[in-house]
Amino acid sequence: MMSSWLEKRKVWPMLPVVALLTGTRTIIDTGSRMIYPLLPVFARGVQVEISAIVGILTLMQLLGLVAPFIGRIAELRGRKFTILLGLLLFVAGMVSVFIMPDFTGLAIALLLGALGRTALGPAMHAYIGDKVPYHRRGLYMGFVELAWSGAFLFGVPAMTWLIANYNWQAPFLALALLGAVSFVIIGLRIEPDTPVVHHVAFLPALRAATSSPMALAGLGLGFSISAANQLVTVVFSTWIEDSFGIQLAALAVAAAVIGLSELAGEGIVTAFADKFGKRRLVLVGVSGNILACLILPLTGVDVNLALVGLFFFYLTFETSVVATIPLATELSPNARAMYLTMLMTAVTLGRALLTPVAPALFASGLLANCLVAIGLNLIAIFVVWRYITVK
Repeated sequence: MMSSWLEKRKVWPMLPVVALLTGTRTIIDTGSRMIYPLLPVFARGVQVEISAIVGILTLMQLLGLVAPFIGRIAELRGRKFTILLGLLLFVAGMVSVFIMPDFTGLAIALLLGALGRTALGPAMHAYIGDKVPYHRRGLYMGFVELAWSGAFLFGVPAMTWLIANYNWQAPFLALALLGAVSFVIIGLRIEPDTPVVHHVAFLPALRAATSSPMALAGLGLGFSISAANQLVTVVFSTWIEDSFGIQLAALAVAAAVIGLSELAGEGIVTAFADKFGKRRLVLVGVSGNILACLILPLTGVDVNLALVGLFFFYLTFETSVVATIPLATELSPNARAMYLTMLMTAVTLGRALLTPVAPALFASGLLANCLVAIGLNLIAIFVVWRYITVK
């Protein structure tokens, strides 16, 4: 009886679905983004050194490498199933803090939360890619990506308020409840999907997703732009302190500037990607990031100029990376979910491999980091210009 009722339930049209998915992504992304600014608070809460939690954060990044295996689930069981699986993992992680209010519970929360985000993100993009025509995907996917900056600008302050008024566990309870509500609404209101699976085994499915030069070029694009961004992201706070002295206010403003630049970049993609062209917008974004890399080292003479330089750097990066997502949905359309998880893996590798390189380069000054970032961005422009024909 319950199954027949579920079959007859009304599903929502695509616009409300995208709004729901955006809200859901905001919840998941808040769980990820709150850790960094609130790291000392959580360390004191579980009575460990910050370095112990940093080790967990490294493992969280490495979880992106298992994305292709989760992508296979999305191909076999459907995008909606994988979205719900991601939410279930996330909620279980958040609840674990209350079962074990110690370092172990926090570690489980962070790792399950990251695994849930790894499952949910690509499956969500694949679902939209299946349901929305390519000429409208920039609008819909750009809208969903507003969750990333929204989590930083609105979610993190809300979690900070909960800690100030209750305790360090309160954000986890709030996110668990919100995630559970999203789980129920998505289960009831989003139309199920039954993707066609061409290969049963994992390795043939992996080869099918990345068999064309265009698909490989997309992975090269994701790797290069994320690696270039990481070279500056790892050291920009140290650069600000070295240039202007230790100014916590300047670092706080820099964080707000980055959040606003991310929001602006996502807004540009939402508004213009479909009209201007996703491929063209990626090229404009990456080219702009090269210009930002040339300008940024010159702004170290004034803190306000430095903040403007950081805004331009992150604006151009966010534009290029968000425009890459709808573009990527058409680079391997017969294995869309698997390919999007491979893109996540490429982005993760770019960040992970260049993270230890950034401080070594910075020993020679920010210019060294920016020059290598320019080289990586030029590789991105080359692979897009030479091999990607989708507009």
